[in-house]
Amino acid sequence: MDVWVKLNSSTAGKDKLFRFIQYLSRLTWHNLERRKNLRDTVARLKIIESAFSTFRKLLRLGKSVEVLHGALRTLHLPDAVLRITLTLSRIYQCLFLVADHIIWVGRAGLWDIDRDKWSRISNRFWLGSIVLNLLRDAYEILTISRRQVRCLNPQLGAYKGVPGVREVCRVAPLLRPVAEFAEEHRDVFWDCVKNLCDFWIPFTSLGHAKLSPGTVGFLGSVSSLAGLVAVLDPLAKLAPT
Repeated sequence: MDVWVKLNSSTAGKDKLFRFIQYLSRLTWHNLERRKNLRDTVARLKIIESAFSTFRKLLRLGKSVEVLHGALRTLHLPDAVLRITLTLSRIYQCLFLVADHIIWVGRAGLWDIDRDKWSRISNRFWLGSIVLNLLRDAYEILTISRRQVRCLNPQLGAYKGVPGVREVCRVAPLLRPVAEFAEEHRDVFWDCVKNLCDFWIPFTSLGHAKLSPGTVGFLGSVSSLAGLVAVLDPLAKLAPT
């Protein structure tokens, strides 16, 4: 119950929860589509997917202004890499949301628009934002690796003259088990999982990959779960955002 209250009390929590239902519906109807006796169920699941997609667009109305205002804050970050990636990512996300608002207006019947055209525009900006977020994740991982190498150097000081030790020291952090990394740096881990899964959704929609609706549904569900973890666990939320 506490989990539900926490999710329901925030717009981000509701969005991630409804997003999970949306993509889980796509994954389910795609797996059931081949069964002729379940056509009614498939049709209902498609309606659920479309309904949650439209509702999420309504839920995000006006968020483009909030995201753009956030870009003004990231302009003053002292780290140049974070300043560039986060600011550009927010600008791309703002443009994605503006296109998303226009798509919702078209779905609501308030304005006659070319939905395919605006969907492509929306996906291009979304993909650009994800690529920048992945670059930020790679930078965070590289920073952690360098920090761990510096910690190992004093321990290996007596062996610096031994051939191969320097190379082992450099790659040692990269050989750590994924589970251990996820526990110690769960903010970077979950953000990376979310962005890696999200990448393939607009990438497929733009025709650069040929993933099935079921695969897209699975990736969207995993990405949504990663987002829910960040909402429920403050230590799993990568900062600054």
